[in-house]
Amino acid sequence: MKAKLEYCLRWLREGAVRVVRSYPVETLLALYACIRCLLTYELDWSEEELFNRLGLVPLFFALALAVNNLAGRGPWRKVYWVVWAPIVPLTLWSGLGDWIESASFRISLGILAPLLLLLSLRAVRNDRFVNGALVWLRSGALALLFANVALGLFYAILYSATYIFGLGGVWIEHVAVWAVTICETLAVPLLFLMMADRWRDAELRGSRILEMLLNYIVTPALLIYAAILYLYMAKILVTWTLPEGGVAYLVFGFTMTALAVKALGRLLEKRIYDWFFDRFSLVSLPVLALFWIGVVRRTNEYGLTEPRVYLVVCGGLMTLCVLLFLSQRTGRYLWVCLAAWVSFAALAYVSFLEPERIAVQSQTQRAERVAERLGRLGGDGRLLLTPMPLADTVYKKEYRKLYESLDYIRRDSAAFARFGVKDLDDLAAIFPEAMRDYVRWGYDWSCVDTCVDTNIIELEAPVNVRFEVNAEYPHYYTNLRNWYNDHSYDVSNDTLRLFLGEECAVYRISCRDLLERQLERSGFDPAEACEPAPEQLLRLLDYRDDRCRILFENIKLERTDSAVVIQGMAINAVLMR
Repeated sequence: MKAKLEYCLRWLREGAVRVVRSYPVETLLALYACIRCLLTYELDWSEEELFNRLGLVPLFFALALAVNNLAGRGPWRKVYWVVWAPIVPLTLWSGLGDWIESASFRISLGILAPLLLLLSLRAVRNDRFVNGALVWLRSGALALLFANVALGLFYAILYSATYIFGLGGVWIEHVAVWAVTICETLAVPLLFLMMADRWRDAELRGSRILEMLLNYIVTPALLIYAAILYLYMAKILVTWTLPEGGVAYLVFGFTMTALAVKALGRLLEKRIYDWFFDRFSLVSLPVLALFWIGVVRRTNEYGLTEPRVYLVVCGGLMTLCVLLFLSQRTGRYLWVCLAAWVSFAALAYVSFLEPERIAVQSQTQRAERVAERLGRLGGDGRLLLTPMPLADTVYKKEYRKLYESLDYIRRDSAAFARFGVKDLDDLAAIFPEAMRDYVRWGYDWSCVDTCVDTNIIELEAPVNVRFEVNAEYPHYYTNLRNWYNDHSYDVSNDTLRLFLGEECAVYRISCRDLLERQLERSGFDPAEACEPAPEQLLRLLDYRDDRCRILFENIKLERTDSAVVIQGMAINAVLMR
């Protein structure tokens, strides 16, 4: 045990020294983030400012690590030593906060930075690329796991000691905050670098669990899914119809999962589905046609939105990957990764390719087309807001499309102002009252009250109703609830049981018998009328026999093909003899 502990401590010490020597810029960036967080806490600096400043650290950490891998110890090493320099003017930039909250930053941090690390591997061979990607992934996951397990154990010791020995004071909070800050901003990055450096150029092999997962669970599911897509294509050809627009998302998920499984399959010694993955590009060509037809149909019907712009870009990358892998010579994950980096960098930093701008332009064109078809577009490009004639209600779907597009265009005030509408309420005001909800929400809420199931009869006690009570039933029980283990009453198996606080039922009656008695006593015939008269309603909700009297809050009846039955009930009070 002692030898193992000494080995672990020596491994951590030697690994830390190796990381500081091999990754000095990355280590300094992590140390900067740690010190900045601690100073913000101790000196009560602005947390929003801290978030904005520290948002740059993971980006420059990934950039420094990528340049470190690319430059090595050669002449380009000088670039590595100054790669951190832009963080200084960016930290002082007044627009930093807005950029941190923009889509460009999210793309940079969530997509461009990881792709840059993969590109820095320069692994043209697919097996080396997959190994390198998994080394990054495993190093990050284990660094988070080990650091946070150690943090949790430290917290357990800290708070247990303060509880047992009755310690108190502000210092406990300070120790806890310092611990989590050092763990997340310094320990996690250093452990990540340590593990990635240790496993560099390692030949990974899949475990037995991964083999079972891919060979006997995931891949058979992919084969079934592929068969379903081919059957759907056959249906389209037979019926000669266009595919649904949402099929594009299904095809994208299927294809990307299959490509990921194909990559992971290189780690397995036993690969029983190589016949499928070696021909996957050929198999997926008809599926890709289905994808693009679905994208075009959905775009033509609803226009582009930001998610659809990203879907088109991801679909283009997916198509490129499939086409490259038609040949073993051109099928390289590195080229797909490079194309993805260039594509998303263009979306993030080329102004006319910004997804939001493209989406607003598409929705503007859609709104103009729909408004022109409806005769609502003036010569100056402004909407005509004259009240809509009742005869135009047949075009309510078209008006709904116009409202949807304008609602999306509102995020760009200049594009929205071109239509001469100050607010969407101005547009909604031109519609008849019965049509307004549909245009706004895509659903006609006014029909909800009229679409009532005529087979259901609700018998509800009037507000402030008073039932006559006399000494005929001396024992009175109220505040009854039909809850589990409440021992008030229960309705099940077409039987009402009264427990009234006892373990066993003190009274029971068949719901069918109860309904027959009440209908006979009240004179109400549910086959002829939907609502009973007020006198009939009071008699229906007041049950009496030789032993008890039950006052109901409500009874719900349902007409079936053979009879009227009680569907539910709630009891207000019970009187017993």
